[in-house]
Amino acid sequence: MTYYAYQPGAFHYNNNKLSMDVVLDQKLDFITKGLSVKLKGSYNSSYAVNKTLTAGVATYTPVVLAQRDEQNNILYDESGGILTQPMMYRKAGSDTDPTYSYAYGKGRDWYIEGSLNYSRSFGEHTVNALALYNQSKEYYYGQEATYIDIPRTYVGLVARVTYDWKNRYMAEFNFGYNGSENFAPGKRFGSFPAGSIGWIASDESFFKPLKKVVSFLKLRASWGLVGNDKVSAKRFMYIADPYNVNQSALLERTGKDTGAFGYNFGIENGTTSKGAVEASKNYPDVSWEKAFKQDYGIDINFLDDRLRANFDYYKEHRKDILAQDRTVPGMLGFDVPYTNFGVVDSWGWELSLNWQDKIGKDFRYWVKTNLSYNQNEIIEDRQAPQKNEYMYTRGHRIGSRSLYQFWKFYYDGAETDYEKEFGSPFPVQFVSDLKPGDAVYVDLDRDGKIDPNDMIVATGHTDDPEYIAGLSFGCAWKGLTFNAQLTGAWNVTRLISDVFRRPFTASGNANYGGLLQYHIDNTWTVENPNPNAEYPRATWANADQNYANSTLYEKDSKYLRLKTLQIAYDFKFPFMKKLGLNQLQLALSGYNLLTFTPYIWGDPEARASNSPSYPLQRTYTASLKLGF
Repeated sequence: MTYYAYQPGAFHYNNNKLSMDVVLDQKLDFITKGLSVKLKGSYNSSYAVNKTLTAGVATYTPVVLAQRDEQNNILYDESGGILTQPMMYRKAGSDTDPTYSYAYGKGRDWYIEGSLNYSRSFGEHTVNALALYNQSKEYYYGQEATYIDIPRTYVGLVARVTYDWKNRYMAEFNFGYNGSENFAPGKRFGSFPAGSIGWIASDESFFKPLKKVVSFLKLRASWGLVGNDKVSAKRFMYIADPYNVNQSALLERTGKDTGAFGYNFGIENGTTSKGAVEASKNYPDVSWEKAFKQDYGIDINFLDDRLRANFDYYKEHRKDILAQDRTVPGMLGFDVPYTNFGVVDSWGWELSLNWQDKIGKDFRYWVKTNLSYNQNEIIEDRQAPQKNEYMYTRGHRIGSRSLYQFWKFYYDGAETDYEKEFGSPFPVQFVSDLKPGDAVYVDLDRDGKIDPNDMIVATGHTDDPEYIAGLSFGCAWKGLTFNAQLTGAWNVTRLISDVFRRPFTASGNANYGGLLQYHIDNTWTVENPNPNAEYPRATWANADQNYANSTLYEKDSKYLRLKTLQIAYDFKFPFMKKLGLNQLQLALSGYNLLTFTPYIWGDPEARASNSPSYPLQRTYTASLKLGF
């Protein structure tokens, strides 16, 4: 049960939950050694109630205007400061009486699983096998969904066999057979095999001369096919096309009334007959998305395992991705169904190094680092036809943005410099009356004007970093322990918007908000016409020009963060044995202590927000750990 008080109003949330898990694990050695059966089941139920009390309150924004002469020129004092008028307040909204609302939500699901396991060694050979059946059912799936009264059900069969000889040669084979409600009979079940092999080369006799330097070497590889059946909140994508019926509004009321598909039969008949209209289109042959994954790795240890290294290279080929074909012309009159046609390739690698050693008898130290790189490319997404090749997302990374290409802030002589640089006339921008300091965009298709056909895809990075790194290190001396961890990422950007992009922006209004200090310090002004300013001239009149989605607002969000820092001491007092204590540790730790980043609009590790949020919290903790 949770109570919240906020202005203006209150909020009460109550959620009752019931959960149950049952597990039965039984050995069947009386049948054959190494055989066992395991049964597992779970049940969850919940009922939540939201009670909300809301009221409207007028807000007042302070406004300070400059004094002007009869020619509308700003007046300044003797020291050069702007003379201002008395402060005024701009009112927004009004006070309203409180209103009460009530909402509820419920949930119920269960899961059952039964497996037969076999594990046995025959001399130097070890064999493991598993056969598993699972089924789940979720009731009231999607509180706003069309088919809320139909439970969502999944069933699956899994088989796995593993083998190793002397723990030197290893092989594993998996097979999944899963069923989904989203597909028609005959296409409902998908088969997904996978396998892996491994070889510990350092156990071979020919490797012995290298043992002093390379103490361990393992080569491994895996391949597998996995499936996906989920697309947003869509269900039963194969059934006959649904219709909206009992549409009583007349066609001439389109845009004014909903359901404007009623009609009058005859010429002088004023009676409206209810009509029907296709709600959406479905596709009977829709089936599983498939992804073929590969991983090739090496584990190698040096110098009596003091230095350990792991390297993995992976590839993934996703095909039959469920998406809507936007190449279909809009004149068809309906939204096209989801079909299997999308293709995406992903690849990358990960490297980790771990060094552990001792100096003397009591001092130990360690250093661990990891670095990963990931990349992907859209091979096929059937985007709507575009005028220019640079407008297509195909061939680019997932999440690539479509943006206008920012050139410079406008200045006297910009037209001449633009023509010299691009070899084409200065294009017509979004507004005809450009002022010094306004943003200027590049006419990529050279048609003489800036329009959506000049938006280019993938001019920079995306929200997902290409490189992620981590470093942890520490030491221990007698009872004293020190640990630290740093994380970082680069080749990543965020697109700032809303209040972070446009001054005086508030929720739902572009004029009544406040002004961030960063806007004041980094905006182009007549007094400081910095060509490298972060923001163009502040304006309401030319807002469409200066605050369009462009590369100007795509900000580098690489970062290096001191994630954790801890100092701990384990005491060894004589009285601990009498009390039954085997551990008494005092620790001081910090979390998110330092962050180095050029991104100042929020947490660089999180996706960009369109409104201010609480600053990243720096946490200090003192703890006492007792062990008995």
